[in-house]
Amino acid sequence: MDTTEDFSPYRADGKLYGFVCVVTGASQAIGQAIVHELAAHGAASIYGMQACDKAASAETETTSRTLHDNIGAPNPAGGTNVIPYPFDVTREDETLVLIDEVLNAYGRLDAWVCCSSSSSNNPPSPRGLLHEATGDDVQRCLEAHALAPLWALKHAPAAMAKLTTKAGAYPNAAPKSQEYGSIIVINESVTTANVLHTMAAHAALGVVRSGVAVLKGSGSKVRINCISPGQINTSGIEEAGSVGTERAGNPQEVARVAGFLASGFSSYMTGANLVVDGGASIAPPAVLSSQDPEVVSQACRAYGLGVPEFHELRTRARAAKSTSYSPYSRFRVGAVVLAAGASGAYISGANVENASYPVSTCAERVALTKAVTEGHYNQHHQQHHHHQGFKAIAVATDITPPASPCGMCRQCIREFCAPSTPIVMFDKNDNFSIMRLDELLPLSFGPEALGVAGPATATATAAPPAI
Repeated sequence: MDTTEDFSPYRADGKLYGFVCVVTGASQAIGQAIVHELAAHGAASIYGMQACDKAASAETETTSRTLHDNIGAPNPAGGTNVIPYPFDVTREDETLVLIDEVLNAYGRLDAWVCCSSSSSNNPPSPRGLLHEATGDDVQRCLEAHALAPLWALKHAPAAMAKLTTKAGAYPNAAPKSQEYGSIIVINESVTTANVLHTMAAHAALGVVRSGVAVLKGSGSKVRINCISPGQINTSGIEEAGSVGTERAGNPQEVARVAGFLASGFSSYMTGANLVVDGGASIAPPAVLSSQDPEVVSQACRAYGLGVPEFHELRTRARAAKSTSYSPYSRFRVGAVVLAAGASGAYISGANVENASYPVSTCAERVALTKAVTEGHYNQHHQQHHHHQGFKAIAVATDITPPASPCGMCRQCIREFCAPSTPIVMFDKNDNFSIMRLDELLPLSFGPEALGVAGPATATATAAPPAI
């Protein structure tokens, strides 16, 4: 769809001049930034939707005053009318009432931004462990992510098709002579391994992707797109991020992408998922200091390890290097396997080379073989009690940056460990990187593919996202 002058992104008075918009989750940092962004580019009116629960009322009231009082200044054409509006994003009836109010007041609707996945409706899932989640947690998480986009997709396009031939009696009013609309879903990254949020994020992205066909089938000119932010600093305090740009993003950087998707600049985009993560999804893993207590603590929280377990893995992996038999390569490797369950045993191994090079054995396979033959992996218990055989694996080398297990070792680890198992890699300077097995070995082949229950099928949990 090309755009008329009404929706030209090159208008001198703003690429969103005259727009009437809805932004859910407006009491949150990203939602606030989006409201500011839309106003800065000429939007006439923005309904700032906020959670209507009593616990959030004081916070949302303060946010409402701030948005209403301070938002008009950036707008080159004058003030934008920001309307704080209590709203339950999970309710279809409230969505319909809101649309009726918007059309009665302004006669048009142009952009609908679903930013509610970061709102108070979105419950935390401690360490991403599915067995700790209740049915209510699952329901609330799905509702917070997917219902707002679903109701917007179902009801907003008809409102966005409404045309107005005259400018209204309000600031920044403009005629609407062409059907136009943009639905924007602010999602969580679908690569996160927090099982509840991953499920819900895929559901929201599914609404976007299937929404393209729905809109096309109905003849609508409305577009629907998704934004998946990475690590975003919503506290206002400078944060370091283990991302491609080596910093956390700002809410304003997500908001600018939302402004682009709302405007005619993106007139040929629909069904897209724009990842705004500073390159984290393609960047190499961060190298972190094992001497920094806060860094270690954060890594342990993210991957479900205890701080004492981390330091024991580090100490034992470094010590295991001294038992390496590597006269040919002179490349020492130490590995430690941490058994899950009550035993919590640490089993060490080192690489053992051979004059016939293919006979050599890597440290990880030595440690795993010892662990299995010493009885720390009980296949019957694994299959019937749904416990992960091994909790973590650590590897230490004499090079920097840290080295990861080779491909053969990754496959060996896959036999006995769930894809979510953290692999901690230490370098010669005592720095470390940490990744899940499924990041090192994506689309993997394991025992369950041959009809044998293994860690992948017996474990219903996944580690949370990397720090």
